[in-house]
Amino acid sequence: DDLEMKAKAAVHEALNAFVEYEDVASGIGTLKDLHGSGELTADAGATLAGRIEHLLELWEQVEAGLQKDDLFAAAAALYLLRREGLKRGAGTKNSVAKAVQADLQLHYDERLTPWLGGEKSTDPPPSAELEETWSAALPQIRALFQRVRDVYAQALDRLHALDFDDLELGALELLRIPAVAERWSGEIEAVLVDEFQDTNERQREIVDALCGGVPGKLFIVGDARQSIYRFRGADVRVFRRVQRDLQARRGEHFELKRTFRTHDGLLQEMDGLLAPILGEGEDPERLYRVPYAALNADRDKPDLAVTPPFTEVIIGTGEGAGKARLQGARALARRLVELKELGEISAYDDVALLFRASTGFGEYEEALEDAGIPFVTVAGSGFYDRPEIRDVLNILRALSEPSNDAALAGLLRSPAFGISDSGIFLLRLNSDVPQPLLTALEGDLDYLGDADQESAVRVQDFLTEFRPFVDRMPVAELLKKIVDATDYRAILAASHIRLWRNLDKLLQDAHTSGLVRVRGFFEYLRTLREVGAREGEAPVEALGAVRLMTIHKAKGLEFEVVVLADTSRKLLGRAELAYLLPETGPAFRFDRLEGSPLIYNLARFIDQQQSQEEENRILYVAATRARERLILNGHLSLRWGKLTAEGWMKAFLEVLDLDTESLGQGAGGWTRASMPNGREVGIWVADNIKPGDAELAAQAAWPESEALDLYDPLVEVSDGRIDDEKAGEPERDWRATGKRLHPPAVVVGALVHDAIRSWVFPGDAALKPLLEVTALSHGLIDPGQRGRAIREAEKLLERFQEHDVYLVINTASERLHEIPYTRPHPTWGSDSGRIDLLYRVNDAWRLMDFKTDEIRDDDALAKALEEHRPQVKRYAEAVQQLLGETPQAALCFLDALGEVKLEVVAG
Repeated sequence: DDLEMKAKAAVHEALNAFVEYEDVASGIGTLKDLHGSGELTADAGATLAGRIEHLLELWEQVEAGLQKDDLFAAAAALYLLRREGLKRGAGTKNSVAKAVQADLQLHYDERLTPWLGGEKSTDPPPSAELEETWSAALPQIRALFQRVRDVYAQALDRLHALDFDDLELGALELLRIPAVAERWSGEIEAVLVDEFQDTNERQREIVDALCGGVPGKLFIVGDARQSIYRFRGADVRVFRRVQRDLQARRGEHFELKRTFRTHDGLLQEMDGLLAPILGEGEDPERLYRVPYAALNADRDKPDLAVTPPFTEVIIGTGEGAGKARLQGARALARRLVELKELGEISAYDDVALLFRASTGFGEYEEALEDAGIPFVTVAGSGFYDRPEIRDVLNILRALSEPSNDAALAGLLRSPAFGISDSGIFLLRLNSDVPQPLLTALEGDLDYLGDADQESAVRVQDFLTEFRPFVDRMPVAELLKKIVDATDYRAILAASHIRLWRNLDKLLQDAHTSGLVRVRGFFEYLRTLREVGAREGEAPVEALGAVRLMTIHKAKGLEFEVVVLADTSRKLLGRAELAYLLPETGPAFRFDRLEGSPLIYNLARFIDQQQSQEEENRILYVAATRARERLILNGHLSLRWGKLTAEGWMKAFLEVLDLDTESLGQGAGGWTRASMPNGREVGIWVADNIKPGDAELAAQAAWPESEALDLYDPLVEVSDGRIDDEKAGEPERDWRATGKRLHPPAVVVGALVHDAIRSWVFPGDAALKPLLEVTALSHGLIDPGQRGRAIREAEKLLERFQEHDVYLVINTASERLHEIPYTRPHPTWGSDSGRIDLLYRVNDAWRLMDFKTDEIRDDDALAKALEEHRPQVKRYAEAVQQLLGETPQAALCFLDALGEVKLEVVAG
């Protein structure tokens, strides 16, 4: 097909769908009638008549553009129609014209705004120049794609290999040969395809060819609500079209509504929760939107001694997503301990924690470990694919196979040696022809930077010392020597203690294997990995342990108690650089031009819609794994004094008609909430929980229970000095060691704060060792990167030391650093934080909060003040409440326009 024509056709279809949409056509018709008949109300006639006339003129331009196939003219006219024609301000309050305009605007914003724009004044109008640029670039993109495809095909030919796409395409091309299709369709009497919701269009064509168009030959089994593999090409619309076509040809359709998994009480609660999220009505224009359908339970009551409500919402709160997520995990661990003690969980392997993504495992593993709950992770990348384990195994493989460039690159790049990416590149390609890394290491290294040379020499010495041990001592002993020689345990401890324990598990596995030959040990690990990764089969060590897995891993399984964990995690809705969709064909944007082509915007909108619908189906799959009880677990993040919910948790709260502020006020106790169908769920918003608090929990926890006192506030001293721009990000391991890499600002900030807390500054012999230790503890392994971070911190400290306020603080009668506090708060239960500095001058307390962010202009300074002022005011309120004296509170920006800026915000 002509790709440009396909793109134009997609835009044409999208615009035409709006023009012909029944409500829009009816609304335009009404406005035409009103305008033509002169039936406008007298009090608004002139204004309204003028606006309607302009709107109808724009509408004529839209229709004319579509008739002439001038898509840009049609799109530009529609954009102006939204900006200029659809104004709600004209007409009387209850006039027909105003109501019609409002309805037209609603439909526009739903169908066109996401890709055409026009709702906001900042939306750029369609650009004819940009469309021409896209059309001119398309042939080049197509040629580039063909070139890549040819190179890839040639590489496969050299290997005499086929990939999975080749197998599908090759099978279909064979079946397109009439004689081949006739032969095979004649050989086959019936075709049954299970899990048909996970097929794609090409696979459907293969099935059709095998059936040969013979009625009654095809049998398909599937559930459209369980189509969750779009990322690997599955298209739920294929299933729904085939289902519709079979019914149109009078094929039989059996809907299996009886479930033998979930009891009636929990099933009705799921109905109330999921039906509003998935929706219950069909939308013929959006076959990817699969409506919810209620099931019938085979059993009326639970098999276990679980008490209603059978659905619980367990929420933690905290300042920033990172701390709030950990609080949510701790609250869950505490609840699991309670349920175990109550007998509602007979064994921990009755429980599965299901995650949307494996990146959520960390905080939950930590919380379960702190609570003494046994657990095993059976999904995601797997234990042996964790970065800290992979690094050590790369070192081991490089010792046993020094000619293996991939393993040796892993050794070089590991935090144990930390050669930069550019250093590895030079090792490989410094000579006229690419050379093996081992050969390069044994040659002249003068072309490397000082830090990379030092690391390369250490690698040489390491290989020389340890290669003689390979296959001559047990692998467990060799691994122990490697870990000790590289200080790898200390490196991991700087990031997270759990990583250290993962290393211990690897050493234990090596000891258990009893193997001496390294190659045999890797075969042993491959077997363990394959067994652990087999879908539907948990490893033996899961017996008696809570299981953590991704939702995709859990598909087809069932568990007595299902926890939807980390439901507040907001998935990244990042736009792709290019899309290739059946609806639009190829669509791409230009990363150095303002705005995007219409076809790209449309493709992104379609993709986002389909992705959101699949997210709803993933939620359905996860919830329906439960037999006895369903726990919805997540967190509310406190930012600038307001609790917010994201992800699925936000959708749950909307279904339950609960707002985050009222939930925060009720923190510490249980309550119940009703769903639209009248069923109830239990809600517990936990106060901050410290490690080990789950072990203190006992007896039942519903409001009518005498055990309610167990939910008195338990507080954790939190760090009030978080970098709020980073609050939503997971903790990072700053392993990057490139020589030119700028040290992370968050680490420089930590160095400065540690120095101020210890009140040591340039000129003090204690400063350099302190900054070295702090930098290492934050994972800055490379000496060059660590040195740059220390120099930046010293520069900020010296600047502060030269400011007048330093002398005032240095001579203060009292000076207190990093003061933790916890106080009751009327809105969200309790407020915890850590004040950078409190000092007394002339018998009056002063409070100071330090910020190390680089601020380049006055606008940025004003924005930073607006962002940080509420935080400092909270600190001042806490001092007043706890000490009975209101301090003067100030923000101290250490890098504002190249100098220190003090801003008093309270007192």
